[in-house]
Amino acid sequence: MQITATSWLLYELTDSAFQLGLNGVFRAVPPLCLGLFTGTLTDRYDRKKILLVTQVTLMLLALSLGLLDWTGTIRPWHIYGLTLISATVSSLDGPARHAIFPSLVPRNILPNAIALNSLLWKGTALIGPLFAGIAITLVGTYGTFFINAASFLAVVAALYSIHAPVSKSETNKRHFFQDFKEGISYTLSRRTILGIMIMESVASVFGLDQAMLTIFARDVLQVGASGLGYLHSARGLGAVLGSGLLIYLRQPSHQGRILFQSAILYGISFALFGLSYSFALSLFLLVLTGATDIVWSATRNTILQLEAHEGIRGRVMGVFTLSNRGLHPLGQTETGLVVPLIGPRGTTFLGGTLVALTTLVTILKIPSIARYRWK
Repeated sequence: MQITATSWLLYELTDSAFQLGLNGVFRAVPPLCLGLFTGTLTDRYDRKKILLVTQVTLMLLALSLGLLDWTGTIRPWHIYGLTLISATVSSLDGPARHAIFPSLVPRNILPNAIALNSLLWKGTALIGPLFAGIAITLVGTYGTFFINAASFLAVVAALYSIHAPVSKSETNKRHFFQDFKEGISYTLSRRTILGIMIMESVASVFGLDQAMLTIFARDVLQVGASGLGYLHSARGLGAVLGSGLLIYLRQPSHQGRILFQSAILYGISFALFGLSYSFALSLFLLVLTGATDIVWSATRNTILQLEAHEGIRGRVMGVFTLSNRGLHPLGQTETGLVVPLIGPRGTTFLGGTLVALTTLVTILKIPSIARYRWK
């Protein structure tokens, strides 16, 4: 809800695709600069305690954003500043969240657990943006920010109820930068992990992003804030369907083949979305985009979690945070820069095509990805 409301508010304040996209820079800089370091911290300290600190901090930041908007003193630089701080906190939250997950379930059901986690994580896009569109219409964007701040109380309570074993890693007895270099070397030496990171990086920059949906809702399809909520919800519905399919299939062992096929279909469906002139067709294509996105997201997470051992998983997920949370916000910047040049339709078609082509080239160069089996 907050992501949707923030983008809408910033676009209303500036009426500029460039300034809307600029917010992606402030979201991207902390993970890009700190992703590798925060992954190392995740391997050295209690991951549950890290998550508790990050969630409480994010709650306070959401409350601050709501107060500024409610009092009418909000300015674009406030949004940029709070985005920068939130992204800094999230750059620590991401690796800890990913790294703690395999310690909560047995290895033999990890793929199903990751699929279920993806369903819960991205499936919230089915209701969050829809509620955001309604909230923006009824009580303004500040109401959305207050609701998000209150929701962190449930998150913190859930974290307290988790009994996660503390990692027995010995990394905190060594020099920090020795662990840091080990994480980089490990990632670069595993071709399967490296290839997945490359594919993720391109999809993060040129794939579907919040700014593009905002521009399509207001300027291309002309469906307003409520229509923006429906576009996000269509993507979320696809995520639910894709996750449900993975769970129904009981996570077949040929994860690499599933990753390859879903990544290609994601690029194609996203490219076709850019060519659609019909709101109904756009919703259908976003359902397909959301479904293929969640399938290849779950399979790449499964492969990364299974390939990285416990003692270095935080650092691997730190690199993943760099390629995902770090580069994904730059997709908004890419949108802001390219849309004025070739329009939103051309930008979307170009992005989907690049994702599909990068997938093909990576699989050809590193065929072990498509051949990967987890059992």
